[in-house]
Amino acid sequence: MTSTPPPPTGDTEPTWQQPGFDASQDAPLEGPVYSASGAPLVPRPVSPPPSVTETVVTTIGGLVWPVMILLAIMGQIGWWPAMLIALVSSVVLGNVGAHLKARRRALGRRDMGDDRGELR
Repeated sequence: MTSTPPPPTGDTEPTWQQPGFDASQDAPLEGPVYSASGAPLVPRPVSPPPSVTETVVTTIGGLVWPVMILLAIMGQIGWWPAMLIALVSSVVLGNVGAHLKARRRALGRRDMGDDRGELR
């Protein structure tokens, strides 16, 4: 393996320098914004925050696996029943949480005045 010797000390090597940033050149966008295909971009409607029920279901669904593994390690419940309980409850709570999230978003769109926000 060979290396190239450094350039002579008298020669200056051209370097690139970052141009300065002037914030006054960029004005905020006003009016409609269009994509590259020419279709107008519409901002996503703001959905309401999750309900207490949705938060509880999501939290319990996230805690099922760690709790069941901890109970199995401590010997309070067998490994196979713990994994089966964790799997079934995780799937059920995940589906319930997804349904509540979809319902919240659909109702939020309807409350925002969007006619397509009804549940189907």
